[in-house]
Amino acid sequence: MAGRVATAQPAADGGADAAKPTPPARIPPDPPPMDERMQWVFHLRWHKNEVYLVSIHKTDMGGSHPTPRVMGRFALELFEGPTLIERVRFDFPMMGMEEVSDAGWKTPPRFLPGLTTRIGVYFPATKRGTRLELWDRATNRRWPLPWPPVEGAFDGGIESPTR
Repeated sequence: MAGRVATAQPAADGGADAAKPTPPARIPPDPPPMDERMQWVFHLRWHKNEVYLVSIHKTDMGGSHPTPRVMGRFALELFEGPTLIERVRFDFPMMGMEEVSDAGWKTPPRFLPGLTTRIGVYFPATKRGTRLELWDRATNRRWPLPWPPVEGAFDGGIESPTR
């Protein structure tokens, strides 16, 4: 058996065909960071498992500001046609990984189902791009956002007492 290499194939599970592995979903890598002095600030609200756009405004950073590359559950992604040209990742405050528990009486409190929190996300004020999306990477949900942005306030997902 000299010169032969054995390869292990996974066993078929639940009717899956082991000979045809499923390729992982294609997620494009982060593009080179944009470097802009002017930035859009997207104020977003997380309210009971839904995301809402609260307001958008433009701010001058006083100097060029490259987009930081960080990890996060959520991302604002700017596309030019089908091509990803910018990605800004972020997390909402207090949305850390929930602890898995045994559901006993010593179960830690769960904040996520009723959590309401906000964040301001800086995004380069570029003239490029045709489509902006907010992506929840944990659930693979996407929401379109206005591009180019228009400054102003929006409903933000919280109904006023008069409605």
